[in-house]
Amino acid sequence: MKKIILTILAMTVASVIVKADPAKKVNVTYKDGILKIEALHKVKDVSLHYIDLITVTVDGKEYKVIKPKKQTSPASEVVEIPLQGKPKGTKIEVTTRCNEFGKKSGSLTL
Repeated sequence: MKKIILTILAMTVASVIVKADPAKKVNVTYKDGILKIEALHKVKDVSLHYIDLITVTVDGKEYKVIKPKKQTSPASEVVEIPLQGKPKGTKIEVTTRCNEFGKKSGSLTL
């Protein structure tokens, strides 16, 4: 009985891992007081499969949380955020989450 339960559990975990589809890469750039986030996440239907959560932290503190309802294009999710007055050395981290499963992060130090 234990073998059957362990087999079913292992198959369930494996199927979740195979389903994981985070962004392939998260590009974070900063120019003229604008933080640009580009999560490379190829999808067929931008309203069914998309990046549904973007969390921006600045020097370890949550700065902004964005909850898109669909992806900006079939190739990627692109967001621009005003972020002015940050000194050199400021660390910015962006974490994205796919609505189906999986997270991917990117970072930048000004």
